Amino acid sequence: MTGGRSAVAGELVVDGVGRIPGFVNSYTFSEGSETYLIDTGFARRAKPIVRAFETASVSLASVSKVLLTHHHVDHMGGAAYLLETTRAPISCHRDDVPFVDGRSKSPMPLLMRLFVRTHPAPVAVTLNDGDRVGPLQVIHAPGHTPGEVVFYHAPRRILFSGDAVVERKGGLTLPAAGYASSLDQAVQSLSRIRALDVETLLPGHGVPVTKDVGSRLDDLIRRAPHDFLRR
Repeated sequence: MTGGRSAVAGELVVDGVGRIPGFVNSYTFSEGSETYLIDTGFARRAKPIVRAFETASVSLASVSKVLLTHHHVDHMGGAAYLLETTRAPISCHRDDVPFVDGRSKSPMPLLMRLFVRTHPAPVAVTLNDGDRVGPLQVIHAPGHTPGEVVFYHAPRRILFSGDAVVERKGGLTLPAAGYASSLDQAVQSLSRIRALDVETLLPGHGVPVTKDVGSRLDDLIRRAPHDFLRR
């Protein structure tokens, strides 16, 4: 970046927000002296994240907080390694803490259990609905997992949506049913998300959505009962 602004690790989305793409998007969010990393990706050694910081000539040590939207391994796989590298405390919702720290086994589909090893990581900060992490509001949006959360920056209308809402082929959708703890809850959580004033939606899968977020959410809410709930 130029013009006196600090460099951002990842592909610049909006001022202060970088996207580190992969099977899962990780995001960096910087405001003032704080830099947050939202989700840590699949890789055990968090290689895409390490490369993004190296490319931007930004030290991983600058990360002050690691925020997890939920406990699935594709979103927290690199957390243990990054804890060693950054010393930044890991935060997630209380309902997902046992899956992140290893006290409970994640109810993954069989194929993932066979081929993907989860590396537990200690959770330093337990999040609850309505908490604030610096300028970000924590909103519980269960369904994909019991402790799925989204992180909302109200002044700039930015939403880090994790897997509560994902992008596919220009539209918004929910992840595959086989990965949801409760599709009923996932569909119900869409109403909580729609109540927010969102200009930039940053999903865990797919590309950032910066236009017509409200209308795309409305379309998803209309389709969701038919597309995702068995009658």
